[in-house]
Amino acid sequence: MRNVVIALGAVALLSTAGVYARAPQSQPDPKQTVTLTGCVAKEADVLKNVMGAATPGMRDEFVLTNSSIQPSAAPTPAPANPAEPTGTSGSNKVYRVTGDQEASLKDHLGHKVEITGTFKNEADARRELGAIGTSGTPPATPAPATAANTPEITINSIRMMSATCGG
Repeated sequence: MRNVVIALGAVALLSTAGVYARAPQSQPDPKQTVTLTGCVAKEADVLKNVMGAATPGMRDEFVLTNSSIQPSAAPTPAPANPAEPTGTSGSNKVYRVTGDQEASLKDHLGHKVEITGTFKNEADARRELGAIGTSGTPPATPAPATAANTPEITINSIRMMSATCGG
């Protein structure tokens, strides 16, 4: 009887280990839709210009500051109390934004918005989404933030969350 119990225990243990061994390691999908929540600011006011002189086009470019990000298939529902801060509090995570709807951000300067989109660069997606998968938060934006070290998101949709960025 003892041998039967030991044998059954070994079979159960091996079958469980087999299931885990076959489970695929989840890799971030660089084309996955993400949802960002943050404050719209002019790129020229936030990103350090590494060239020294004003870069043409930076006047009409925008970034999201104090941002939180989450992988998603659809926009997140509006918070019950929009005055309460959402996402990572105290974070100064910055994302550059681009795409056909970028010009619409001019109307949201200083507003808290929710943007859905995809990463423009596969390496940025893997770094940001991989970090979210392991720690729950993306890596901090290096200081000083520049166009070269700030991930870029291609906008699919924009939704205003609050007319101000304050908590």
